[in-house]
Amino acid sequence: MHRAKSEGKRFGFEELLGEILKEGLFWAALGRPSEVMPFLRGKLLSNGIGVEGERREYLKYLLDDLERFYKRVSWSDEIDERHWKALKSFHRDIVSVVSSERA
Repeated sequence: MHRAKSEGKRFGFEELLGEILKEGLFWAALGRPSEVMPFLRGKLLSNGIGVEGERREYLKYLLDDLERFYKRVSWSDEIDERHWKALKSFHRDIVSVVSSERA
């Protein structure tokens, strides 16, 4: 049984980012739309991924837009399909910016 614990799913950047974005949506629905933003900004802009140049500026724009999205969600009565679609779009765009920097 010790093997089962060590054979657990390993999360890469894309999976972790997806979970963090979902966490942000959860907090936004609870009326705390900026809960995960300091963490995301720190990891993606300063002490984590650290993309540079035009990609960095675009990533800042995406993060600002994500924060505005979470604020709009916090004003809603519920999380619906359009919120999940928007979240997937943010995920895809952030992964694209970071992945192109790594290449």
